[in-house]
Amino acid sequence: MISKKLYPNLGFGMGLRTDHYPHILSKWPKIDWFEIISENFMDTDGRPRRVLERILEHYPVVMHGVSLSIGTTDPDNSDYLKKLKKLADLINTPWVSDHLCWTGVAHKNTHDLLPVPYTEEALTHIVNRIKRVQDFLERPLILENPSTYLEFNDSQMEEWEFIARMAEEADCGILLDANNIYVTCYNHRKDPKEYIDAIPTERIAQIHLAGHENCGTHIIDTHDGHVIDEVWALYNYIISRTGPVSTMVEWDADIPEFDVVKTEVEKAQNFTMKPEKINDLPNFFEKDEENKNYKSRDYEKSLKVMQESIILGNDSKERAEKWIKSKSDFPSKDQLKVYINGYRIRLAEFLNDEMPVLRHFLGGDEMDKLVNAYIEKQKSTHFNICKYIKNFPAFVKKEGKELLKGKNVEIAHEIALLEEKLSEVFDMQESSPLDKESFSSISPENLLNQIFAPRAALFSLLFEYKINDYYQDVKNDKNPAQVIKEKTYLIVFRHEDRVLRLEMDKSEYELFTLLSGGNALETAIGKLLRRGNHLTDVELKNWFSRWVGNGLFAQAA
Repeated sequence: MISKKLYPNLGFGMGLRTDHYPHILSKWPKIDWFEIISENFMDTDGRPRRVLERILEHYPVVMHGVSLSIGTTDPDNSDYLKKLKKLADLINTPWVSDHLCWTGVAHKNTHDLLPVPYTEEALTHIVNRIKRVQDFLERPLILENPSTYLEFNDSQMEEWEFIARMAEEADCGILLDANNIYVTCYNHRKDPKEYIDAIPTERIAQIHLAGHENCGTHIIDTHDGHVIDEVWALYNYIISRTGPVSTMVEWDADIPEFDVVKTEVEKAQNFTMKPEKINDLPNFFEKDEENKNYKSRDYEKSLKVMQESIILGNDSKERAEKWIKSKSDFPSKDQLKVYINGYRIRLAEFLNDEMPVLRHFLGGDEMDKLVNAYIEKQKSTHFNICKYIKNFPAFVKKEGKELLKGKNVEIAHEIALLEEKLSEVFDMQESSPLDKESFSSISPENLLNQIFAPRAALFSLLFEYKINDYYQDVKNDKNPAQVIKEKTYLIVFRHEDRVLRLEMDKSEYELFTLLSGGNALETAIGKLLRRGNHLTDVELKNWFSRWVGNGLFAQAA
């Protein structure tokens, strides 16, 4: 029976992904709305924010997060919530969504959507957190049913009962993911129809559709392909109970052209316009095996046991069979292994994506050795995975001699440092540039006493090797044979949302860094001359022309 709606129907949308930026910004295709990953826009002042501002001029946008970690027992992350609220206010999103999950405890982050045990204690804890978050955000919070690969022995109720009670007691919405229902029911041998029937329809604010990978014993929620027929059948059944609901298609890996994803969106629209006859729905129900080794524990302990197993990479401290429900062909240790592998793959893929030139220099085997050692030693603590790269160059410098035998560790460290700064500057908060008109307005008598502050998103880097040349050759597919030992003076900066590199000679670099250190121009020139450098008026004029033209200085407040 179709119930009264608590949330507006936005129509049919899709995820806003960087692969589709050129198509969207040039074609402005017909689509009802876009959904963004909140964390991709709330912790950056770079190009993503400028693209989002343009998108908002043409489309409604809804926020979907992956790091709220509503199930954690850590204190509320005030920094995260402030950034989330600021973005929500900018977008004026009708609701903010995230997942019924946790991403870490004890100030660690696995960057995964981890399952919770479905207990009365967990329900009370999560309901209270939802209420606090909704009060802080001053807008509705809707939580998505997760795709999970293990079940806790601690659970006292089914997932659908937990979600239904959570939504009612916390007065929040539900983002019902049809693919996640299929994945979870397949993995845990449940009945999808029983799941759907238990969800209060008036609480369903949004529906997700996506593809997955079937591994035989279990399914991984990969979002890398078309929605399969069985998931479409579940969607058809859901909307037969709810009526039209805001629906979007997620496609987050192996992303095809825009129109391919849009065709999936149109297919969902056709189901709503012309519902198909509901035939038999998939059903994977099997009776749970009784676990005689089960020992109940408190909620926080359950989370800590799982996180420790994931980060350590094994279940040596407490065997998986003691706290994970076993399946006939999907043992407890294999269920846990999905999360153990996912944690390492996720971090390794990020580091390799951010450091392609270092991988080129080291070779695949040596890079993998370095990355794997870093993952085992360096725990992630920030909700933004981009912060994980911060300590990598120092790790290369410290541990490289032991790990990279036969490779020049100094060069590896300098390449890592350059690529880390290029990654960091992409998202940094930025200041307005000193433009040519403002620079020209400075009178000759004031020029020597002028202080020129550098832009906020800028790094001055001194290398012992020609790292910039090597970096550019690799990017140009020139396959350089070696890195030449010669000092390189480099400025890495962001201007007009482009990350750029500007190489200088020694004297230019030294004067620029003296100015960046807060010295007035006259003082900086004096220090440069006392160092034995020669400086002509022509050089000074050319340098300032280049610096101002590239937007290296910040506009005076």
